[in-house]
Amino acid sequence: FTRTALDLPWPLRLGSGPSTRSNILWMQTGVNRLLAADRVDVFWGPRHLLPLRAHRLATVATVHDFWGRYHPDQQPWLNRTATRVLTDRVMASAAVVVAPSASCARDAERFGRLAPGSVRVVPWGVDGAQFLPSAPERVASVLTRLGVRRPYLLSLDVFNPRKGFAAVLAASAAAERRLDRPLDVVGLGRPRRSAARARLAGDAARSGRRGTVHLPGDVVVQDLVALFSGAVALVYPSVYEGFGLPVLEAMACGCPVIAADRASLPEVAGDAAVLVDLSSGDSLAGAIVAVAGDPVERARLVAAGRLRAATFPWRRTAEAMLEVFVEAQHVRYRESR
Repeated sequence: FTRTALDLPWPLRLGSGPSTRSNILWMQTGVNRLLAADRVDVFWGPRHLLPLRAHRLATVATVHDFWGRYHPDQQPWLNRTATRVLTDRVMASAAVVVAPSASCARDAERFGRLAPGSVRVVPWGVDGAQFLPSAPERVASVLTRLGVRRPYLLSLDVFNPRKGFAAVLAASAAAERRLDRPLDVVGLGRPRRSAARARLAGDAARSGRRGTVHLPGDVVVQDLVALFSGAVALVYPSVYEGFGLPVLEAMACGCPVIAADRASLPEVAGDAAVLVDLSSGDSLAGAIVAVAGDPVERARLVAAGRLRAATFPWRRTAEAMLEVFVEAQHVRYRESR
């Protein structure tokens, strides 16, 4: 929520009452009542939820990823099952299904048994007013407060197994030996379990690294921008992404990106990142050495990354979604005849 008043040319409705404590319950009760009362023409579910009894209006559903299908062991059984059932029903009932990348769209067509080419691809965007290089004094202030020394690598959502932080620790240790200098590592993210931080700290201690591993948890966006701005690279060896927004956010801040060559990441990064084959044991360390040890390559990645991020404005996302809403109305009109 914003602290400033929203000046919108349409009514804004916020749910209240016990049912709003559950997204699923609220969607199938209160939302249905509001849609009928307001005679809504198009409803957009920005995640895998739709009012499934609202048959007289056009519905659009965005599905963001299918990581639970590829890595079911990383999600509790109840969450995994509920998400799968809801997503399948939403994809079957929506007039138009949207995905943030062509890779995710192919997954939606595969798992939802949808016709090839039927899922619309609407990429996410980057807020260029917020994600941009920080002033050097701002970067220095954040690093001093967190106790981070330069040079350092940045990694995100490190307590999520699919993000590959164990590989970052091993690769950075190998890169230190080849560069013959220490590299601090900053790993952001909130532990999902109380013992997770201690376990990750133990992994860092056993990695034989010379630099320090910092695990400050979550940080405010201003600090994240500063950390992007001062890092040698964002190291993002995620094994699956539906889009990979941090890649673009880092690029917008002038941070070189090293990422896995899997799922949507090559599509989002283009030629503005170093993409690595995670099945090759030395590839991640080699990429870190190439970026940290070669100022010319790092400067190339900074320039290419900023240009790449600039091609993903949120305005383009909004315009594409408006086209989808019009399409959904046409689809529902044809079905009702």
